[in-house]
Amino acid sequence: MSVQVACTLDGALAWVSDPVTGNHHDSYAINDTGVLASLNPGDWIGDKGYVGNGMITPYKKPKGGELTEWQKEYNRQVNKIRWVVEQVIANLKTWRILHTDYRRPLATFTETISCAIGLHFYRIACE
Repeated sequence: MSVQVACTLDGALAWVSDPVTGNHHDSYAINDTGVLASLNPGDWIGDKGYVGNGMITPYKKPKGGELTEWQKEYNRQVNKIRWVVEQVIANLKTWRILHTDYRRPLATFTETISCAIGLHFYRIACE
């Protein structure tokens, strides 16, 4: 299963997709959620797994070649921003429901994680 995560530049969790079942690439998973159809993907930053979706992503090293100096600097700047996203994902993974073995029928995982995410955003809205 794959869960897609979006956050603000200051590290606040902004959106979490419902789980995408199966063993799929990040690019497939983000397209499966439909979020890029309703929002401008040019405003999003992702890792190299999202290349081709119109998002801001680091440059991939060409096969048998090297990146130019400006591409390396660009990648450094993109990765400084992505670090915030990675911290949000790491925090999400520490949630007890995701951190420990799931001890209920796997078929209920989608509803369980969706409920946990909904409760999280409800708590934020009540603060």
